[in-house]
Amino acid sequence: MSVNHTPKHNFSMKKLFVSSLIVGLIIFGRYAQAQPENRLVAGFDIGGGWKEKAGVVSGQYNQYLKIDRKGILQVGWGVRGTRFMGKEQNFITAPASLTRGKSGLGAIGAPLILRQIDTLQLRSSITSFNFNLGFQVSLGGRIDIGVNTDLLGLAFGTRRSGYYSGSRGYNKVDSLNLHKTSQQARPSSLGFRLLGDNTIGNLHTELYARLHITQQIGLKVSYLFTVNEYQTDRTLTDDNRRFRLRSPMIYVGLYLPMNL
Repeated sequence: MSVNHTPKHNFSMKKLFVSSLIVGLIIFGRYAQAQPENRLVAGFDIGGGWKEKAGVVSGQYNQYLKIDRKGILQVGWGVRGTRFMGKEQNFITAPASLTRGKSGLGAIGAPLILRQIDTLQLRSSITSFNFNLGFQVSLGGRIDIGVNTDLLGLAFGTRRSGYYSGSRGYNKVDSLNLHKTSQQARPSSLGFRLLGDNTIGNLHTELYARLHITQQIGLKVSYLFTVNEYQTDRTLTDDNRRFRLRSPMIYVGLYLPMNL
């Protein structure tokens, strides 16, 4: 009479399978624990800033790398889109060669030459997209304090009519009698972060504090320093076409963290 050993065989296979599964889970768990925590943090800021007769709305994607084990110190980059709007703002002569009498490193710390600083008053509307670098300190994962600054970018906007005033009034340098005339200008297209008055275009710098209210949302308050620039259609006094406006603002916005 034959004996059926199948049940015993099936029991042995099940025992082997369960044992292998348990061992696999233990190995996987230890492997997962051994992996470093995600060192990247990312999020999206959206909000607005204002000052007298001017304001901005902006959105910024930023990504930071934790450079220490606890993630307190972080460095990163961001892409910022900004819309600047102003009523009758006074844009002044921009090139360092005129405002400081020098360009490059020689312009740093050099005194302003007021007699070479003219004014272009106009209503402004500028859209810019800039790449920036930043640094922040994260305290307990609840509060971030940091700074970021745009390095380069592009700007767009419609042509505006502005009222041009020469600092020296009518003079022999102004052979075309451009003082107190209406001039057409557009936002400078390219932006480059250089030192002092050597900077070109429409760029921003931000000193901020961010509170993480929950894991899904945070509140951001910052001191935003915008630099906006227009370029006239024609060359004006001192062969200049570039005019700049510096605007410090209070900025308030929301922060939306993103999972990487």
